[in-house]
Amino acid sequence: MAEPVIIDLLRHGEVEGPVAIARGCGTDVPLTEKGWQQMQNVAHSLHLEGSLTAIATSPLSRCALFTESFSNSSNLPATTLDQMREIDFGHWEGKQASEIKEQELLSRFMENPDGIQIPGGESFQQFGDRIITTWENWLEGASGEHRLLISHGLVKRILLAHLLGIPVSHIWRLALPYGAWSRVTLLKGEQPRLLFLNKEAGDSCAD
Repeated sequence: MAEPVIIDLLRHGEVEGPVAIARGCGTDVPLTEKGWQQMQNVAHSLHLEGSLTAIATSPLSRCALFTESFSNSSNLPATTLDQMREIDFGHWEGKQASEIKEQELLSRFMENPDGIQIPGGESFQQFGDRIITTWENWLEGASGEHRLLISHGLVKRILLAHLLGIPVSHIWRLALPYGAWSRVTLLKGEQPRLLFLNKEAGDSCAD
């Protein structure tokens, strides 16, 4: 990267259905009206800034449908990154905590997911590896751009932990609500910089 690259990381907005369930890549549900508006507010702020050059998205509809709409309205190119989908929760998909049989394993996962193999799903190591590999491939050759990545809560935690040197065991310390908007800058030879975390759309973007 010869010139700094700005990356905005946006978690999808509120979705339909219960909040406290394991909603991974096998549970694809639509955004609520509020969720769509949360993302639209960010898109509006980015439109006013006027520097965004490209959008990328998870393939899941809670990210991809909004990306398509934003891409069309802003005339910006959009890319679907299949490997940026949420973790595969396997046998836990769509279940509330009380419905999951492996309560001890679930407790360990919620304390420290590092090294956990989800029954019927992904190991956390596999998940993290595919996210970071996809991230690095997506940014290969990038220079002087301003990109937006629309994805999921765990995806975004993995990326922020990777960029900021946070141990995977500490990722639950990152509070990332629906519609959470963050920004990082990358420059070859320098440490990544987090410019803001969970910014409210409409606030000043001043460094």
